[in-house]
Amino acid sequence: MGSSLVSSVKGNARRRQGLRCRVPPTRQVRPRLRGADSAWRLVDVPESRLNTYVLDWDIAHVYSVGMLQLSLFDPNPTPARPRTQGTADVIYADASAVLARPTGRLADLDFVINPYQGCTFACTYCYAAFFVAEEEQRERWGQWVRVKTNAIAKLRNSRQNLHGRTVLMSSATDPYQPIEAKLELTRSLLPILAQRRAHLAVLTRSPLVTRDIDLFESFEHFNATMSITTDSDEVRKRFEPQCASIDRRFEALQQLADAGFRTRINVSPLLPLHDARSFAERILETGVARVHINTFHETSGPFASGTRQPALAIAREMGWTEERRERVLAELRGYLNEGGRRLAA
Repeated sequence: MGSSLVSSVKGNARRRQGLRCRVPPTRQVRPRLRGADSAWRLVDVPESRLNTYVLDWDIAHVYSVGMLQLSLFDPNPTPARPRTQGTADVIYADASAVLARPTGRLADLDFVINPYQGCTFACTYCYAAFFVAEEEQRERWGQWVRVKTNAIAKLRNSRQNLHGRTVLMSSATDPYQPIEAKLELTRSLLPILAQRRAHLAVLTRSPLVTRDIDLFESFEHFNATMSITTDSDEVRKRFEPQCASIDRRFEALQQLADAGFRTRINVSPLLPLHDARSFAERILETGVARVHINTFHETSGPFASGTRQPALAIAREMGWTEERRERVLAELRGYLNEGGRRLAA
């Protein structure tokens, strides 16, 4: 056969389907197949119909690359779309764009991708709520997530040159929040970015990120940042009630490091610590290349982004005052930068 289209298919459905589609005969894509439940067959056709393929698969999810978009994000999807994630609402809507130029503190990056709007991790301090236009949804932050149903098509059809450009995933949502385990939208975008030779940076607080280690290996440049804001699960449960435990996040970070990836930790915002030195020692044991630390940012205007009021109320209750925050911040940076290290910013 003069050309081939290979896509990763991870299936657990009990029914089989056939699909006929047209693909440019010069298109080649070669992601790997993983797992005993993966299945893919290309069916030979006459030379006169070289660019027509019959695809036969066990289908639950199909990772879209090249000219195909075979997933629940197609206009007429076959798989059912979950309408809830736990107690949160799941909303499906097209987006005007998926690639965005970052501003402010992220201006040194080339692009950001937010596959979702909103986040069901429901962190009490999350600044991203300030970017939501609807007041009701700002008030219900953490109780809904909007899935950008056309994100794959938007990225695939984008004319932006991504070769050698740094793309952050994500800046205003968590790309590995709970709904991603079902939809695999973030995972579906990765082969497109790798094919276009983007440099990928992932920012998350979810251990689910380790699921995609196989796809991260296809990037020439990749780094992962894990948000770990405290050393105490008691504190975490107050500020980040839906997030994974501190141990699970450290374990995920270690898995990424063991796979050979450059890793970082984001301690932002810094939450109350039981022992700043022990926390610093645990961070150092991971071998991370960089640690970013920041504290709460209290805003003076109704439309300025900053730490949300629920977190500030919990902080006051716990005696996490500005003076105490600044003192612990200085201690933690000092421990991390001992001996001439320039690890923490």
